[in-house]
Amino acid sequence: MKKIFFTAAFLVFLLSVFGQQKPMFLWFDKPAWQPGAFSYNSKVFNTSFFFEEKGWCEALPIGNGRMGAMIFGGVLKERIQLNEETLWDGYPRDAVNPESGKFLPEIQALMFAGKNDEAEALATKKMMGEPLNIKPYQSLGDLFIDFANSGSDTIYSDYKRWLSLDSSLTVTRFHYQSKNFRREVFASHPENVIAVKISCDQPGSINLNIRMLREKDAATTNSTKDPKRIIQTGRINCLSEETHLPVGMHFESHIKAVNKGGSVTVSEDGMMIVKDADELILYIAAGTDYAGRNPSQICEKVIQETAKKSYSSIFEAHLKDYQSLFNRIKISLSPESNPTELSQDRRMERVRKNDFQDPYLSELLFQYGRYLLISSSREGDLPANLQGIWNQNMQPPWSADYHTNINLQMNYMAADAVNLSECELPLFALMDSLAVHGKRTAKIMYNANGWVVHHLTDVFWRTAPADGVVGVWPMGGGWLCHHPFDHYLFSGDKNFLLKEAFPLMKGAAEFYLDFLKPIPDGIPLAGRLVTNPSHSPENAFEKADGSQFQFTYGATMDIEICHELFTNCLKAIDDLSLPGKPFEPELKDRLQKALANLAPIQISKRTGAIQEWIEDYKEPEIGHRHISHLYGLYPSSQISIETPELYVAARKTLERRLTGNPNAKIDEAKNRYQSYGSYLEGKSSGGWLSNWVSLMWLRLGESEEAYKHHQFELKYGMKNNLFGQSNQLDATFGSTAVITEMLLQSHTSTIDLLPALPKRWSTGSVKGLCARGGFEVDMNWENNKLTLAKINSKNGGICRIKVNVPVKVICDGKEIKTSKSGKNEFEFLTIENKQYELISN
Repeated sequence: MKKIFFTAAFLVFLLSVFGQQKPMFLWFDKPAWQPGAFSYNSKVFNTSFFFEEKGWCEALPIGNGRMGAMIFGGVLKERIQLNEETLWDGYPRDAVNPESGKFLPEIQALMFAGKNDEAEALATKKMMGEPLNIKPYQSLGDLFIDFANSGSDTIYSDYKRWLSLDSSLTVTRFHYQSKNFRREVFASHPENVIAVKISCDQPGSINLNIRMLREKDAATTNSTKDPKRIIQTGRINCLSEETHLPVGMHFESHIKAVNKGGSVTVSEDGMMIVKDADELILYIAAGTDYAGRNPSQICEKVIQETAKKSYSSIFEAHLKDYQSLFNRIKISLSPESNPTELSQDRRMERVRKNDFQDPYLSELLFQYGRYLLISSSREGDLPANLQGIWNQNMQPPWSADYHTNINLQMNYMAADAVNLSECELPLFALMDSLAVHGKRTAKIMYNANGWVVHHLTDVFWRTAPADGVVGVWPMGGGWLCHHPFDHYLFSGDKNFLLKEAFPLMKGAAEFYLDFLKPIPDGIPLAGRLVTNPSHSPENAFEKADGSQFQFTYGATMDIEICHELFTNCLKAIDDLSLPGKPFEPELKDRLQKALANLAPIQISKRTGAIQEWIEDYKEPEIGHRHISHLYGLYPSSQISIETPELYVAARKTLERRLTGNPNAKIDEAKNRYQSYGSYLEGKSSGGWLSNWVSLMWLRLGESEEAYKHHQFELKYGMKNNLFGQSNQLDATFGSTAVITEMLLQSHTSTIDLLPALPKRWSTGSVKGLCARGGFEVDMNWENNKLTLAKINSKNGGICRIKVNVPVKVICDGKEIKTSKSGKNEFEFLTIENKQYELISN
């Protein structure tokens, strides 16, 4: 008979500790797949865009913001893959193309004249950054822990491994040769170290060979000062294109052993041999010379400081630090789901094969997105990239960079709402750097003031176009500016608005004010301001003569980004103005004039949907996976129930795009631009796109449609360890945003309680969600109706509530007077740091 993973008594204990939330953990009853003999010559390391279905997608991530590790949970052979967030190939480059500004007017004239191909050809020659591509984020290496002298005996039993989101700890346990072994790993933010503890229930039983490897550019030795330490040093093999001298990043990692009983020795080539130990602890430190740092000093300091402390005290400090963030929110979407009923791989298989709806997976995915953000984005560190911080390759997909045309933004869409505002600070720090570098790019390449960034960047803060003419998309800065202003709306912190958010927003707005051009006479919407050149990311349009293009002017998404940025700037200016002392009056005047003259969002006469382009062109790919022209619906709120005609058109847009073209194989076979991942029959295929579709449906008030695409995310977009497709994590981060907006929305001036609760989640609770205006919200519901809500007012002021059941408001045991402000809406005055209970009548 198999041993029970958790006893009933232990589950009761956990539930008492964690309140209404179930234990949050991913558990497996077998190790992540590993090859019999590890080799960097295998396909996964040598084939571009190869995504293995096993191994990496079964391993479990830990991180402390700066360092990350993937734990494979092996028995006799364990692999722990390691990362350090600043370890990138490349070096600081001036990628600005000095020819761009000279030829931009000609490119714009060609575009307005309808000569799209000529404009594109000239832009390809004169507007691309130099060099064309960026270098990638790289793996730090791999730690291997092998049983010594195991011989042919490979039989083990009672195996379990898990990642506890509640404590940010991975555990692997198994029974081998009549002994019980346990291996636990965590990444401490306070100590800046990764700790590995290996124990056994019988003394003198730990016999291991431990080594550190990296695919290239590194060597491993022992330490001349410490007999129990492995040291890996390296330098990325990168030569300056200007001087042909080495400029690659230096890096270093140290592995320090602390043993109870037995012995530890390290050979000259860095092989650590552990004999007859009762217990072994490994401390892993790493550093690079990024931004002038000294990797050797970093590692030495971390190891020296860690060695002074006990393992238990290090873990307790880690737990206190981590839980101070993670424990802010508790969630339960269904009382009946059982976290221990199936291992993680079987839970996922049940969803994929049987379309099973598993509320616990949704709870887990919600908290997993929060866990990953805490683990990969801490104040003072870099923001989470395409893969968070977890990457095993030297040439990862899309360079594991920062894509600013949805992916980076999706990583942070939920941050403020899920009570992790501190974790968003690295994003703002990145923007500060981009603003500095992007100012020169704006001036030289666009003859414009302000700052600009295109569709991707890296840790050397590239702001020039990359990859090809599709990279001539200067809208990254405008979209990014959504985040600091939203952060202000959540916090109400005017000092943050003045010192951080507004300078970024002002610089981005100044760029667009100079970049926008009036449409010439004789062309539709003559005199209106538009971007030129422009893309609607990855999509193409067809003119009346059958010619197809992607390069254009005035794509709707561009206009929506400019509109949102200008509107937010004006709101910020008003909030920062004082009686008799207007703030930025000249900029306000420019913004108001530009906003009034922007090209409008248009509705297609052919389809009744939102027009994606400046003219009502035909769509060569009806089911195109990007729905960029609904930016105004989400993440912006330009399109809402308060703009009824656009609201209806947005619904038609979404329905039409998702329906796709059932005859696409014939109708779209001769398209100039290849279709990729088209929607069909209302389905999405997971990843960032299922999340964006869900979020759009939520803004349209369609809970079941949004829930359907959330299920598509679980079915098609999630790997067994809840990593997204193609090793990307935006799908995971974005899923947290989706679930949040099902429970609470506040993008208008009103806090909407349970605005789009799926029928499947009929009874549940959530504690600690945040709403714009400085409010923190707890809710309980039954039969899909709110039963109790608690509103904590951090700043005081008016609280506007929308709820579909009648409620009374109680504070300090007394009912509070409210006033009706709209259908199912009311408002009341709050006092700073007071709690208000909304009780259903």
